[in-house]
Amino acid sequence: MTDTGERVRKIIEDLAGQDWWARKRASVALQSYAEDSYVAYLAEGVRNHDNADARTSAMEVFVSLGPRALPYLEILIRDDDPEVRLFAANMFCEIRATDSVSPLICAFADKDVNVRAACVEALGKIGDSAALGVFWQALQDDPWVAMAAVHALGEMGGPEALAILYQCLDREGIDALALQAIERCGDRESIGHLAACVRRPRFREAALRAIVTIAGRERITPNPDYFASLVPAMIEMLRTRDPDIKRYAFVALCWSRDFAVIPYMIEGLKDDDLQEYAIEGLWGMGRMALCSIVDELRASEGPNRVILAKLLSMTGQNMALLQFAEDEDPEVRTEVALSLGALDMARARAILAKMQADPDEEVRQAARLGLAEMERRRPRHD
Repeated sequence: MTDTGERVRKIIEDLAGQDWWARKRASVALQSYAEDSYVAYLAEGVRNHDNADARTSAMEVFVSLGPRALPYLEILIRDDDPEVRLFAANMFCEIRATDSVSPLICAFADKDVNVRAACVEALGKIGDSAALGVFWQALQDDPWVAMAAVHALGEMGGPEALAILYQCLDREGIDALALQAIERCGDRESIGHLAACVRRPRFREAALRAIVTIAGRERITPNPDYFASLVPAMIEMLRTRDPDIKRYAFVALCWSRDFAVIPYMIEGLKDDDLQEYAIEGLWGMGRMALCSIVDELRASEGPNRVILAKLLSMTGQNMALLQFAEDEDPEVRTEVALSLGALDMARARAILAKMQADPDEEVRQAARLGLAEMERRRPRHD
């Protein structure tokens, strides 16, 4: 053995049993040598079933080489030992190089189910559309391989992967996994497919969670038609003790734009976890919610009243706020004063003039701002 070979062998032997930092330093040291001087030792380590530390260390070095390791991994993935082939597929998965796609596609013909599953997982991490044919084959394979394919498609993402996952929603045994995968990688188009799953009681909660997750990620409000027929089921879900499920159901109710949901949205204003969704939902209802908001503002007590007043202002229902100019809550009166500046009418002007003598300074300041806004809006005549 040459001096270089001896030094390399010693570094590799010292890898086993060391902590992660020591193994990392050794990996860096090895990369100062040509790979041909030590890959045989690494391959020997991968084949070592008696020393898990040695095997792990060898695999870490292979992965640290990145694409430079690929020619050697192509040899290992054809090894007679199925465990070695499995380890090779796992290393391809960690490196995630596009040049790995072809050998992984070939290796998918492996007779060992675990190797096939690992190849599918690696192809999903790499995310090359050239592997789509393998995913179709994998879905017809052993259940373990089919499940790995669904997970991999979720990792891969993109329109082509999603098109396959949508079809998996109707496949018993992998439908739940497909739903989870779509939640991870879905886009706005996915919401329509998931809405159909909400109608299936077994998937209702998971499908709602996925829709809310995707809508938040995409920053969109889904089509109300998706949820209109599901209002009774989602109202029932509000009774759950699970706060997350309750939130998903409430958000979907707000999206439904159903008149019957308004009382639930108004009630949601009192819940810190639901308040922002309730505000958005009521704002989206516009004039449909006007009477309910006014009635609640008249009858209710507590801090949510100012939110109701703000909602009237936000939706342009400033006329409705006139009746609350003498409300006992100064925050409500402040919101009234600020909103009346948008009204070009004598009654509003008279109310603002009177509010300048309000006992609360914030109300008086808001009244001055309202009058200034009213003056700014007046047409000028030269």
